[in-house]
Amino acid sequence: MQKTRLAGVARYFGFSAYWFGFSFHWFLLLPLLMPADVLRFVGQEQQGTYLGWLAGTLALIPLLLPPFLGMWSDRLGRRLPFMVWGTSINVLGLAVMFFAPGYWVYAAGYVLVQLGNSLASAPYAALIPDLVPAHEKGAASGVMGFFQLSSQIAGGVAAFALGGSREGQYLAIILVLSACTFITLRSVREPQVRRDAEPLDLRVFFRPQYAGFRWVFLTRALVESGRFAVQPFLLFYLKDVIGQFRIGPITLPSAELALAALLVLLSLTAALTAITSGPYSDRVGKKPVIYFAGAVMATAALGFALTHNFAVAALAGLIFGLGYGAYVSVDWAMATSVLPDPSKHARDMGVWHVALVFPQLFQGLFGQILDAGNRASPGGGYPILFALAVTLFALGTLFISRVRGVR
Repeated sequence: MQKTRLAGVARYFGFSAYWFGFSFHWFLLLPLLMPADVLRFVGQEQQGTYLGWLAGTLALIPLLLPPFLGMWSDRLGRRLPFMVWGTSINVLGLAVMFFAPGYWVYAAGYVLVQLGNSLASAPYAALIPDLVPAHEKGAASGVMGFFQLSSQIAGGVAAFALGGSREGQYLAIILVLSACTFITLRSVREPQVRRDAEPLDLRVFFRPQYAGFRWVFLTRALVESGRFAVQPFLLFYLKDVIGQFRIGPITLPSAELALAALLVLLSLTAALTAITSGPYSDRVGKKPVIYFAGAVMATAALGFALTHNFAVAALAGLIFGLGYGAYVSVDWAMATSVLPDPSKHARDMGVWHVALVFPQLFQGLFGQILDAGNRASPGGGYPILFALAVTLFALGTLFISRVRGVR
């Protein structure tokens, strides 16, 4: 029985490879490369505002495009060609960001990254409901969660191995994303099924049969809002609040490497719960796992807010990872379990994808809160953001009780 279960999980490794590259890409780009690049362009006094508005305003692209890309993909009955073109545009945008001489050219490159990433990932999100049997959605989602989090471990290891090199990290993103996309393209045999073309009418999501979908959408948006209140500014937090990066006899020489170490520790525990929580949720239900995950994430965020010690922050990161790994492994399966229309998987998952992206719009506001708090008191903006994250994680956990039709 155990061998059969493991074989079932392994079947989704090639299928999930793209998600490894996708997550590796954002792990290095958002928390490590972009904050350092923006700081280099605009200086410390406006670092939070410029980073927040860059990431937040351009999040309109992955916010607005996925439903239309999903509808287009449903009409053609194809997912994989979108991944080819999307990844190519994404890589071009990364090259522009790397060679950018100033902030605005850098922003133009990020536009291309967001366009290409949306073009590839929105149709890809429909592959689970397309290809995975209902009784294995937890297992497939668990593999994707594991790949997402193990890619973050790989990203942290890469940052260390490259000594924090900007050039090396951009090259690593391009190579890993391209290779992982190729693996998924070679592994997946998608059924080519043309769906009836019809205009995108968002009013359909307010019909009674979409009630569960709406609650899953809201809870994911709340949790992602909590994450984006903190994640883009972690490098600044380590520099402004922690200062010294020591765990026992080990001292790290820079905030960049300290952040890489912190994210690796977080990802280790997250990968552990990701690969186990998906199949476990198939047996006991999705909701208990989500309740556990939300409570753990809120507790860990509170720990970050209360410490000035890197060892304590690292411990909070380990604890956060336990909750986040369980959450990401089950949330995708829950979303696919409440879809009412099998013929509109890509459209519906494209709309669900908006819940992952919509919170990024608030990064400009979060950055202004951070800079205002820091002006009022040195380091005073960070506890505000962590308290906000705790609140959002708690709400995202409580509202999962409103989802009907899912254990």
